[in-house]
Amino acid sequence: MKLDERAFGETRVVPDPEFIGPLWPASHVGCKASPALALLSMGADRLSVTAQAELVFTDPACLRDPRCLWHGMMILLRTGALESVDAHLWKLEHDRHGGFPDHVALMRAEHAKHAGDLVGSLDTLARLADTASPACLSDLAAPLYVEALVAVNEVKLGDRVLREHDFDRLLRQWEPIRSLVLVVRGGLHLIAGRVDKAFEDLLESSRVPAREAVASSPIARRDGLLALAAAAAGQSDVATAAATQAYEAAMAWRSYADVAWGLYVLETIEDSERPSDRLRDAIDLMELARSPVGIATLCHEQGKRFLASGQLREGKAQLRRAKEAALRIGDATLTEKIDKLLREHTTRPTSRPSLTAQELRIAELAKDGYSNKQIANRLVLTMRTVEFHLSNVYRKLGVSGRRALAGETLPPRRA
Repeated sequence: MKLDERAFGETRVVPDPEFIGPLWPASHVGCKASPALALLSMGADRLSVTAQAELVFTDPACLRDPRCLWHGMMILLRTGALESVDAHLWKLEHDRHGGFPDHVALMRAEHAKHAGDLVGSLDTLARLADTASPACLSDLAAPLYVEALVAVNEVKLGDRVLREHDFDRLLRQWEPIRSLVLVVRGGLHLIAGRVDKAFEDLLESSRVPAREAVASSPIARRDGLLALAAAAAGQSDVATAAATQAYEAAMAWRSYADVAWGLYVLETIEDSERPSDRLRDAIDLMELARSPVGIATLCHEQGKRFLASGQLREGKAQLRRAKEAALRIGDATLTEKIDKLLREHTTRPTSRPSLTAQELRIAELAKDGYSNKQIANRLVLTMRTVEFHLSNVYRKLGVSGRRALAGETLPPRRA
């Protein structure tokens, strides 16, 4: 199912697509970045987009044009080619004749963001949002800075950046990045709980052509963010349509992180409190994508659901995974939430019923991987006796079966 723009009202009238304003110079003749952007906008397969974007770095004219380099880098980041971007950036950073250091610094900050180094990315983006030259570059750095702040749940600082950089001015002045500014501001409103404002901005962003911002990660997630905001605002039809479109686009693009995001959005708008196979699959995909931001978000959600369903061991395990990722990206807010949940579900140690000598021997063998039949033969017992003793072991230790028993520390045998 595709989003029907008529469901959202009239589409805004925007300037001619060829006009990109003074933010970047116009494309030069034979520009390799322009066809790469066009392929991405048309939804071409990821390999074709990657191959076209790589041509930017083989063309002498593109290598002298900061606009071409920016789009080439952003498209490669969008396709997941982090190693290639790192290599291209290294060459630019060591080019003695390089004439646009702040452009390169902004590209490096975006690479760090995609690689999970949110701390390093935030430091650079904060500087560039205030001091980048030319001044229009700081206007691009500002929304990218807010995007990174949203990733680590820094609402207060994000709101300050909105005020200091006057995002309403950015929306009026820079039509090419209007969609980017709207989706970033909408994302900040969403995590701050300003649901109506979030829905308004994200709905407007969905109507605005992505243009120059088509390769940015916020644009890649805007349908999903719209779905989350719509669900929170009670707009279930919009939420379902946007979530479906986000998932279908992710499946067509077929990157691990995108598919994981699509699954997360579909699951979240259903407002379920039960542990989910979708979330499990999404977590596995985020692991493959090596995305600490995604792992922190998804494991936190799955952990909460396990706790709510009474599966404390599984819930705590997921929350610890989420906390490890949250610490890595510097998300103090999420870390504090996880610590609070863990404290609330940590009971004071109480004395558990002790195991009999026979139960302990059987538990040790079961933990070592022996089957019930092997245990019965080894201890000269009947299978029924072994099963009876094992059920007592599980009950006394509070575990669900052999798999859980493998992670238990058994008491020592009495001398």
